[in-house]
Amino acid sequence: MERSGLRRGPAFAVLAALCLLGSPHLSSVTLAQGTARSATTAAALIGAAVFYHGKNVVIENETVGDTGLTRLAATTRPIFVFWKDRAPGGKGEIRGEFWDLGRTEQGDSRFSGYDFSPMLEATTRGRWPRRDEVYVIVGATLLPPSISTAPSLRSIALAPDRYEGREVKVVGRFKGRNLYGDLPQALGKTKWDFVLQSADGAVWVTGMRPKGKGFDLDPLARVDTGRWLEVTGVVSIVGSMPFITASAMNPATAPQTLVEVPVPEQPRMPAPEVIFSAPVHDDRDVECNVRVRVQISRDIDPRTIDGHLKVTYVALGAGVQTPPPPTFTAAYNDVAHAIEIRFAQPLERFQQVKVEITEGIIGLDRQPVKPWTLMFTTGGT
Repeated sequence: MERSGLRRGPAFAVLAALCLLGSPHLSSVTLAQGTARSATTAAALIGAAVFYHGKNVVIENETVGDTGLTRLAATTRPIFVFWKDRAPGGKGEIRGEFWDLGRTEQGDSRFSGYDFSPMLEATTRGRWPRRDEVYVIVGATLLPPSISTAPSLRSIALAPDRYEGREVKVVGRFKGRNLYGDLPQALGKTKWDFVLQSADGAVWVTGMRPKGKGFDLDPLARVDTGRWLEVTGVVSIVGSMPFITASAMNPATAPQTLVEVPVPEQPRMPAPEVIFSAPVHDDRDVECNVRVRVQISRDIDPRTIDGHLKVTYVALGAGVQTPPPPTFTAAYNDVAHAIEIRFAQPLERFQQVKVEITEGIIGLDRQPVKPWTLMFTTGGT
């Protein structure tokens, strides 16, 4: 089997929410696969909108009012805020759900409680926006700023400019090479880069192998994740992403002061599934230089495609030997919601071909794509 190559790039959730969460001695309860809310910045929301789309986020950002509308100040693209409950005062942490409206359908029931008409008139002359054109934070609340006596992963994630060039000492869980999708992109500096996470903050660490007295952790092994580390290093920023270049690393113990707060469960859309393919199932006399196109009902996370596609030949009769599986690459067309498969060489003539989507590809709301199989038979050309 040839592994595909990708070309591009709730109920009750657990989250620490005390105002003292800026302290490195406080954090959230350990989660198996990331946190329910992501501490980040407005620049990161815009730069990685597909990653944060539909997620609960928390940011520190000034707001401005335009003709009765509230939007974040000093952003390269408009991010409007629709309040659920706003505390007195204009500064603090804005918490809510981030959406790229262009990635949703007009009339989506999840927005039934919001009137987007004035916003659309002000930005797009009333039409529904295209992707990456208009963003919203809905169900938003404004909380007082965190009281931070020392740098923490959370405070760095919320305000990286405040710490750039400074040496910090932070405590967090080892999360490997972003094995749980805590951050939108890879750092890509060394093979030992890893994510350190605590509460709703996560930051990349580089510059040192995660190894020391009593620990030797593999960034690619989930079995090693969850260990607590204390990291000392200097904060830098690439694009909108902060990271720490480590100079010292030691084992640490999990914080003891924890608080659980509910994050409201959002209405879930049906799980994404294949709605069309070319060739179609059971197609015959398909050209050997075919490119397979598989359309999904809605957006998926393109990073999850790799390793979850299989293409093989199936014997047409008992005892018939089949050729080796064909080599292929896969690319995601996010405009068409389609996975496109290209083969390195033309397919073998007069062969039955099986294309499978296996478990592991997920939608942007983290729902898995239903496994799916396509069968077709090649012709003589």
